[in-house]
Amino acid sequence: HLKGVAWNPVRWGGRHPDHVDFRAFVDKDVELLAAAGVNAVRTYEPIIDIGVLDKLWSRRIWVINSVYNYGGMSPSAVIDKVNAVKRHPAILMWTI
Repeated sequence: HLKGVAWNPVRWGGRHPDHVDFRAFVDKDVELLAAAGVNAVRTYEPIIDIGVLDKLWSRRIWVINSVYNYGGMSPSAVIDKVNAVKRHPAILMWTI
C-alpha cells in the first residue's frame, strides 16, 4: 500500500511555484521520507529531472507526478512532461 505525502520543496522565504527546487532538497528529504516510512510523493510541479527521480527511486519512493495543474495551460503541454520521464521506474502515475 502507499504511504505518501505531498512534496513541494521550497526554500524558506520562497514561493510556489517560482522557487520549487527538487534538486536542492532531494538528498536530505529522501532520507527523511524513507525514515518516516513514506513510499510515495505527490508533486505540485512536475519532476522531469532524472537525477531527482533516481534518488527517490534508490529509496523505493514512487512519484505521482503533476503534469497539468493550471487550467489556463494548453492540454498539449502535458505531452512533453509525460514523455520526458514516462519510462522511469519511480513514476507511478500522473495527476492533472
